[in-house]
Amino acid sequence: MADPIRIDSATSVVEDDAIPWVDLGPGVEMKLLRIGESDQTYTMINRFAPGFEAPKHLHLGDVHAYTIQGRWHYHEYDWYSTAGDYVYEPPDTIHTLHVPEDNTEPTIVLFIVNRGMDLYDGDGNVFMTQNGEGMTALYKAGLVNKGLPFPEAVLA
Repeated sequence: MADPIRIDSATSVVEDDAIPWVDLGPGVEMKLLRIGESDQTYTMINRFAPGFEAPKHLHLGDVHAYTIQGRWHYHEYDWYSTAGDYVYEPPDTIHTLHVPEDNTEPTIVLFIVNRGMDLYDGDGNVFMTQNGEGMTALYKAGLVNKGLPFPEAVLA
């Protein structure tokens, strides 16, 4: 016989307006939806301005991405992801996210990132590892800039 499901721990809902957008830098905003403290996975939505380019990065775990709006790609590959597309990125992949300058609206993508990623500078040196702890710190700093509290529903 299967173990009974505990109703109080099975699911949760966080309303959209409970998690505000924060600026991460020129051309990119984030809503941090979940930090999995036990599984090293974080879930976020990014909103990218046309022309945005992220630093080259190496994924330490797998990544799932779902494009909600707009269009983006990696310089290293010959595909573009548009609204409704799902992208899977295996661990140890390295690439540079770019949002085309001719996009007519922001690009919005849901990312589920396992174990984080190493970010590289122009000389190929790692300058930052973005993991769940680091993303939480970035999000909290963005909230402080807006005078907003950290939404505790993000922690899981």
